[in-house]
Amino acid sequence: MSHHHSSSFQLTCRRAGCLLLLIPLVPVLIFALFLTVISPPVYAEEPPQPLAHDFMKGLSYVSYEWGEPSFSSAESDQTLAQIAMPTGANWLAIVITCYQQNKTSTEIDCSGERTATDNDLRHVIRQAHHLGLSVMLKPHIDLHDMENATTGRFMINFEDDEAAWAAWFASYTRFITHYASLAEEMGAEYLTIGTELGGTTHRADEWRAVVTRIREVFSGRITYAALTYVEPVQITWWDALDAIGIDAYFGLTLTKSPTLAQMALGWAPTIAYLDVLANQWSKPIILTEVGYMSVDGTNILPGYWSLEGATDPQEQADAYQSLFEAFQGQEWWEGVFWWALSTDPRQGGMQDRGYSFNDKPAEAVLRRYFGGIQ
Repeated sequence: MSHHHSSSFQLTCRRAGCLLLLIPLVPVLIFALFLTVISPPVYAEEPPQPLAHDFMKGLSYVSYEWGEPSFSSAESDQTLAQIAMPTGANWLAIVITCYQQNKTSTEIDCSGERTATDNDLRHVIRQAHHLGLSVMLKPHIDLHDMENATTGRFMINFEDDEAAWAAWFASYTRFITHYASLAEEMGAEYLTIGTELGGTTHRADEWRAVVTRIREVFSGRITYAALTYVEPVQITWWDALDAIGIDAYFGLTLTKSPTLAQMALGWAPTIAYLDVLANQWSKPIILTEVGYMSVDGTNILPGYWSLEGATDPQEQADAYQSLFEAFQGQEWWEGVFWWALSTDPRQGGMQDRGYSFNDKPAEAVLRRYFGGIQ
């Protein structure tokens, strides 16, 4: 190419914004179009095979009955026996929530009426083990000052205030080692050492110190539950843990009425991303949380619990099935914990808009893949 042609090419390139650079975006645009407008053909499918016996077929277990010991109630025992067990689940992630006032508070409080007592937790761990369920203890921190689903624990951050960082990590270490000790006492098989604290996880030295303290008191396996898109690749200390944990609220399509095939296709980029992550760290991946409301558009924003829209239990069921279809056979996939089962045996039903699968089409999907009662 002559000098004249070269310089005119550069000029044209600058003027045109280098269209060549857009070429990699073309498949993405086609993909978006595909998910939004064009529906793939419905394909004949083989009946699904239940997941392997040693796969972590998990349910997240939460208590919303504030001010009373609901984890140790007769209703909770009934829920585990009559709702959890028939699904074929073999793991229970027991969620315990402590609080701090806002995103810049340095004191974590587990003494309020919204936090289950240690005896409450002992009962539910004992009950789960009695039923043959393995237990993951999953402590959460919530903020008292929270308007909606756009605010939360992922915003906890102290910028360049080193004194505040030190104070918060001291408080956090007390909080998490307490539950690590309880988990050890009760023989819990797994501990989640943190959940969705994306504003803090760049502090690798402090988190490694937390891991060291936990390992001193807890002999089971540990993971951390990173939130969806960005946090899993920002964490540089996965090597210190037994598995990569992800709270997997990935959007699937851009439409409120997707076909199952569209949803399945929507998982493709996520599967590729998780494959790279698993191979990079040589660690298995556990979906420490995943769930869908029974609402139109839940597949677009699965983690947005303030979602408006018509009640749609079928979209929830299709989202469940698309996940099982997309993940089954991935060698790094070690487990999934569905969000969420509460202690209330009357939960769910076709009019319920929440995350519970009980008495909805999603329950049949869950039983099929978990190998539960048909």
